[in-house]
Amino acid sequence: MGVIGIEEIFLDVKDLARAVDFYHSVLGIPVVKRDDQRAYLQCEHSHVVLQVHGHSGRHRGGGPMHFSFTVTENVFDEIAGRAVGSQIFTRGPMGKRGKGRTLFMIDPDGNETEINTRYLYGIPKR
Repeated sequence: MGVIGIEEIFLDVKDLARAVDFYHSVLGIPVVKRDDQRAYLQCEHSHVVLQVHGHSGRHRGGGPMHFSFTVTENVFDEIAGRAVGSQIFTRGPMGKRGKGRTLFMIDPDGNETEINTRYLYGIPKR
């Protein structure tokens, strides 16, 4: 199987401070970047982004949820090929093989789904 796991998940939160307290203080996930609208928490092979409801910026048009799966390079090519031939909305693919590529798709419920190879090459910089 070439789908390795969840690479990232963006969560819509009502109170950023309370959400950070839960994910950092209770679960122990380190906060690596934070501003007034979002906080990035870094796990070993994935990350969680907490975004204030009604935020501006990344993944605003991505439906009720945005999430990404880490996949192998070969599976990336297979999924991208199937997506091109389907009737779903896609954006990408972006990047070059061996450097970390990404493809965004909208699932049947309007969620922004992403496949990505970034974590194959180390932890992405925020």
